[in-house]
Amino acid sequence: MRYARSAIAAAAAMVLLTACGENGPSGNRGSDADVAAVVAQAKKATEANFAGTDRELPESGPKAVPGKKVWAIACSLQGSGCALPAKGAAAAGKHLGWDVKVVDGKLDPKVYNQQIRAAIADKADAIMLFSVDCAATKGAISEAKAAGVVVFGANALDCDDKFAGGGKRMFDGYLPWGEKLDTYGQFLSTVVGPAIADWVIAETDGKAFVVELKQDDLAVTRHVGESFRARMAECSTCTVESIPYTSGDIFSGKLQGKTAAGLSKFPKANVVMSPLDANIPVGVGAAVEQARKAGRSDLLLAGHEGSPSSLKLLRSGVQNFAVGRPMTWLGWAAADSLNRLFAGGDVVDSGIGIKSMNSDSVPDVEEYDGNAGADAYQQNYIRIWQGK
Repeated sequence: MRYARSAIAAAAAMVLLTACGENGPSGNRGSDADVAAVVAQAKKATEANFAGTDRELPESGPKAVPGKKVWAIACSLQGSGCALPAKGAAAAGKHLGWDVKVVDGKLDPKVYNQQIRAAIADKADAIMLFSVDCAATKGAISEAKAAGVVVFGANALDCDDKFAGGGKRMFDGYLPWGEKLDTYGQFLSTVVGPAIADWVIAETDGKAFVVELKQDDLAVTRHVGESFRARMAECSTCTVESIPYTSGDIFSGKLQGKTAAGLSKFPKANVVMSPLDANIPVGVGAAVEQARKAGRSDLLLAGHEGSPSSLKLLRSGVQNFAVGRPMTWLGWAAADSLNRLFAGGDVVDSGIGIKSMNSDSVPDVEEYDGNAGADAYQQNYIRIWQGK
């Protein structure tokens, strides 16, 4: 696996040796041995992530519990991270004998709540939430639970999440993330954020100067950003400078300007980190390309999701890295977990992991949906649901 661009390494080294470390978050340089150990650890982790971390598929489970009416509420049908899982759940629902209605949350908490209440009025048996967090829908979820509707969080954060105020858990069930049945927040903090940081450290040989796009009005990006910064802080010769932005900046078209301003403010930066790939086509990528054309050809752009649009950007070289996640599989796994709840059982590890991708290792597919060996998940679930 190639971790650094040999064509630019010599030129970048002289600049980065002075740019990183002394101006880092702590202002303290570690010993050469300490830095070497961090870089070695990052390269080892990155190599494993490039290979993919999917685990074994479930071997058994309850037969399909048919006849259920389920609403799948996606945060947006325009974003693949919301839409693909919801549509995957609907496809799985056909094999379970369910009536699954996929609805568009339009990235608006008011709409999320309206859709939950519409599901209650429709006498749904369950509501599946895809990137729709409890904190924004607490009142409507309370009404759903009072009406006997099962509320299931897929890639969603419950009300006990630390960035949701640390209240009480309200979901009736959730998709487990990992062998220890971690919550979605734990997955983002222990897997996704560190995976991005490990690649940055490895790719720059511990000489990263990162402009981090920091979004604190969304819990998902707070998890990714916080854990990214925590891992980067272990690299004493690295620097991270945060550029705050909000959802409003995305909708109003200000993201490109904010990214460009950050790059102008920190001319020695050699990495831009976006906590979501969805930001890259709507301004971040354009700002990075503009900086490259202005002479910063070594500037790297890292993200998270591995969406279909991201795969195209990786192939074109606009984006250099992404933590890829199988979104359609996520929907099938969520449907299987909900079926286990309907059957009175417990959820199990789905086997879903991540796959790091760079411009040299983009999967030859339109949509990344799991590593080799895990791509038979649909047939495996159907076998389980048929009682075979």
